[in-house]
Amino acid sequence: MNILAIETTAAAASAAIIDGDECVHEVKSEANMTHLQNLMPLIEQVLEDCDLRLSDIGGIAVSRGPGSFTGIRIGMATAKGLAQVLKVPVAEVPTLKAMSMNGWNFGGIVCPVLDARRSQVYSAAYVFEEDEMKEILPEGAYDPRTVADAVAGKGPVLFMGDGIGNPKIRTILEEGVGQEAFFASEERRFQTAEMVAVLGLEIFKEGKAVPYDRAQPEYLRKSEAERKREEKEKTK
Repeated sequence: MNILAIETTAAAASAAIIDGDECVHEVKSEANMTHLQNLMPLIEQVLEDCDLRLSDIGGIAVSRGPGSFTGIRIGMATAKGLAQVLKVPVAEVPTLKAMSMNGWNFGGIVCPVLDARRSQVYSAAYVFEEDEMKEILPEGAYDPRTVADAVAGKGPVLFMGDGIGNPKIRTILEEGVGQEAFFASEERRFQTAEMVAVLGLEIFKEGKAVPYDRAQPEYLRKSEAERKREEKEKTK
């Protein structure tokens, strides 16, 4: 079965196809924050590269969040729309877990960190034991110091995600974890459709994919617009 994977929670969108032999082909946008314009052309490109038609797709895997609120909405809406038309199920892939696959061979704790603004990060932490990911810190919106405290003293830690590009966040992580703090290279730092495809295939194999109308995004906290609207309603 061919699975189409969609990743729009990062600044740069990407799309990938994984086949029954677990071979993955991925294409990425060269521009940031242009998901609405570039996602469908990326999907068309990856299909063309793999000599496939949309009708050859047997399932959709989508990065469900957390990440960019707008990006999550675009990716999830596209995945659900395609799944409805094709009459195929959807694999909802946790973004932070998919990111962590970039560090599967690190030999320590893998800790994705996304800059959530307002002095918070979206984060989680995992260790790879054989073929299993063991959760050290559940996904959530945290103060960066809480993340550092959760993984400090437990061995080497590989941090990744756009959060480590924020000097303030990176300093907190470095000071909290010390010499056991490592930071992913630019090439392996961000979430991509390739890893969404890999985890998506696992979800399909486990029979955990859902109908298109049950697929839901994961924001972890309310958007700025929602928060401001609630605050305004409280003052009425």
